[in-house]
Amino acid sequence: MYAREQRVLLRHYLEQGLSKTEIAHSLQVSRRTVYHWIDTGQLDRELDNGPVRYAARPAVSRKIDGYRQIIAARLGEYPKLSATRLYEEIRSAGYTGGYTQVKDYVRVVRPGPPQDPVVRFETPAGLQAQVDFAEFRLPWGKRFALLVVLGYSRLLWLQFYPRQTMAVLMRGLEEAFATFGGVPAELLFDQMKAVIIEDHREGRRQAAGERRVRALCGTLGLPHPRMPPVPRQD
Repeated sequence: MYAREQRVLLRHYLEQGLSKTEIAHSLQVSRRTVYHWIDTGQLDRELDNGPVRYAARPAVSRKIDGYRQIIAARLGEYPKLSATRLYEEIRSAGYTGGYTQVKDYVRVVRPGPPQDPVVRFETPAGLQAQVDFAEFRLPWGKRFALLVVLGYSRLLWLQFYPRQTMAVLMRGLEEAFATFGGVPAELLFDQMKAVIIEDHREGRRQAAGERRVRALCGTLGLPHPRMPPVPRQD
């Protein structure tokens, strides 16, 4: 039984009009074998009676193979050693290969710096909430989502509105505070158009927007929030 790949190539070469000698040379077999395949009906057998299996590519020996343990040990002790320094060291130990092999191997095995742990930003309960508008383009038009997120519990309140205005913001905050059952001590606003009337980067407080939020809290009988200024960015 001959390999499926050989039979596929034999059929292909015959369809291309190659001679039996050329086919035998391409398949690295004798002409007798080619005639035998044809005479015994090898081309008439089903070619899909098994998956194609390819042998694993044999490992190619490299001059650096005998020095991998030295490089790994040195990097384990001194992770910042350069490939140039390691190349010089293994040359002293008898390595006769090129620098490129060393550089490529060091790039693979050099220990990476430890990743910084993810530190979650935490605030005490009731201290802070973040307020922002998100813009969505929908098939029926543009809509703005007002989002209010409590800093401690990550509890999210969201509502869609057709416009991004101060009136919409006040109505949305009223609904959000009623849902939460209170108001946090701080409200952090991203620089949304409904709130910004002057540039925070010039160090000016948004007194008008702050007064409206305080008035809303007074209407709801809730404690007044403390709205910290945005730090100046030079």
